[in-house]
Amino acid sequence: MSRDFSSRHQGRARYLFAGQPSTHQTPYRSTADLRVEGLPAALTATANLDFMDKLNPFFFTERALHSSGHYIGRSAPLSVGTFSKRPGNTILFDSGGLQFGRNPTQWRGDGSRAWALGFLEAHADEAITLDVPTRVITPGQLPFDGFDAALAVTLENNRFFARRRSANVRFLSVLQGETSADAQAWYDAVKAQPFEGWAFGGSRRTDYIHISGMLVRLIADGLLTLERNRLHFLGVSSLTHAVMLSALQMALREHLADDDLLITFDTATPSTLATMGIVFGYPNLSPTSFSMSVLKPPSGHVHHGWETPFPFTSSRIAERLLLSDLCVPSASRQSGWDALGHEIAINHNHESLLRGIEDANAVMEMPSASSSKLAPDHIIKAYRALRTMFRHPDPIAHVRRQRACFVKIGGAKEGE
Repeated sequence: MSRDFSSRHQGRARYLFAGQPSTHQTPYRSTADLRVEGLPAALTATANLDFMDKLNPFFFTERALHSSGHYIGRSAPLSVGTFSKRPGNTILFDSGGLQFGRNPTQWRGDGSRAWALGFLEAHADEAITLDVPTRVITPGQLPFDGFDAALAVTLENNRFFARRRSANVRFLSVLQGETSADAQAWYDAVKAQPFEGWAFGGSRRTDYIHISGMLVRLIADGLLTLERNRLHFLGVSSLTHAVMLSALQMALREHLADDDLLITFDTATPSTLATMGIVFGYPNLSPTSFSMSVLKPPSGHVHHGWETPFPFTSSRIAERLLLSDLCVPSASRQSGWDALGHEIAINHNHESLLRGIEDANAVMEMPSASSSKLAPDHIIKAYRALRTMFRHPDPIAHVRRQRACFVKIGGAKEGE
């Protein structure tokens, strides 16, 4: 029976897998192109790997992230794939700002802005505006050689998008900054160009005391409303961050009386781990642990003939797999996993992480006597501080009382 995570995660912050082009393309490639000897018994068709198809036999989610940075300069439309627009699904596209920032030789000013806007309007349901991430600033490397330059380019990008947008795409304006001062300066500059939501980038995106302050400012400035009720957190997916963001979403929905307000967050972790031959197992939830287990199954060329059940069954697809289903010998690869095996491992990792996030949220929603047996005390206290922040006259002061807990999470800086 397939798992439908679109319904199982209702009311909680939503994880979006940041999928690579191979995950977009593989479900719609012919079997012969992927593996000469045919599909393993676990799959009836390559389309079984399209987890955004409601009829998927393993699991379904209606939300994901894809990045236009994979396609900079491309003029042809993307072929049909996992991250294609379809009724009922929501594809959030990143703008490619990270890729432009890492390789500024690709930057063409208005030419890049026009390309990014056109690509996003052609392929996205929701999109992140074209920012210059502060973490890729390199002194001496033009045009993004400092904070002021990165902010100036981002502001011009925002103006370009605001003037020329024409499609029905919800845009999220990015909040960047590596220090609290920079993050405040960035917000003060971009808030005059509001779009339909906000994306948190920079190193402050996991500092929940800082985030709480920003949310209070957004509300006070009238910039977190029914028309601007999407918040996205870039590059986070640990179980701890998942539950903290769920706590924030519940607090905001209650405070603003907006049940449609949604917080999302993303990483490429399922594919990153698969590239290293690593898979997720079940979550480790206890008073001393709150994380996903990571395991390295046998994945060498010698395991091609091992008709042994896949040892880690934290996903539907893994329940049907043999070790040999992932391994096909090739002298050109260190790993025994071929392209198809790699995508099967990504599918397993994606569902396993969604299940782990579901279990972690369920633990935090338990009564205190039960959750204390399945989660560390500092995570419980931090979660409850965020969940109840708007029930107090001074929400930020309320959150700050648990500073020590947030420092343990890694989401607050001592002395700031």
